[in-house]
Formats: sequence, C-alpha cells, structure tokens
Amino acid sequence: MDLSRTPAQIATAAAEELRAFNHRTLEAKAFDQPGDVSDAADALARVVQYLPQALRQLETGLERLHEEQRIRLDDKPPAETSQQDVFDRVMTVVLALREARVDLSRLDDRMREVKGPLSHMGAPWEDAEEPAP
Repeated sequence: MDLSRTPAQIATAAAEELRAFNHRTLEAKAFDQPGDVSDAADALARVVQYLPQALRQLETGLERLHEEQRIRLDDKPPAETSQQDVFDRVMTVVLALREARVDLSRLDDRMREVKGPLSHMGAPWEDAEEPAP
C-alpha cells in the first residue's frame, strides 16, 4: 500500500482501474467461468464496502478546512463572499456525501444478494452427462 501519494492520486488510480475493468469486460468472453464473475463481484463488493469510509473522510476533511477558514469560493469576488456563503456550500457537499453513504448502504445490500448465489456457481463438471430434456 503506497501511502506516499495524495488522496486525489489514490482516488484517481482507483477510478482508472475501474475504467480498465469496464473496458476489459465489455466482451462477455472476458469471463471464462462463473468463478471469474464471482471473484470480480467479490472485489467490487469490497470497493462498495470501502467507499462509505472514504466519503466520511472527505466530509471530515472539508469540515476541518471550513473550521480553519481555509475555503474560498472562486465564483464570487472575495468582497461579496460571506462566511455564510461558504458554510452553505460546505453543507451542500456534506449533505450530499451523507446521502451517498445511504445509497452505498443499499448498494452493499444488493452486492450481498449477488455474492450468495454466485458463490454456489461453477463450471460444468467435465465428466457430467448431458442434462435430461
């Protein structure tokens, strides 16, 4: 685990890896057997489980920057920007991050539903007879 990178660099690398996954799996043939789908689903489920903490830490970081008055708005002149304006923007972000965590909780539930059945799927037995009609 390389912790020498910035949070943005780490998040960018994660996003690029997910993009690569999406491109690699455009063809259904990317998966040779059900276990490949299961392994990928397990890994993606872990991503879903890690995201709420990441979003909570974004929230905490933004709140700290606000408390230390280290945020400016670049769409208003400084003379026309009040601390209330900054607070309102911070709260918009904080509330959206909280809602995103709720959404991720629902996604985590769905991924658990995916993992259960997948864990019981495998490739056909090599010596299995043809299924009865």
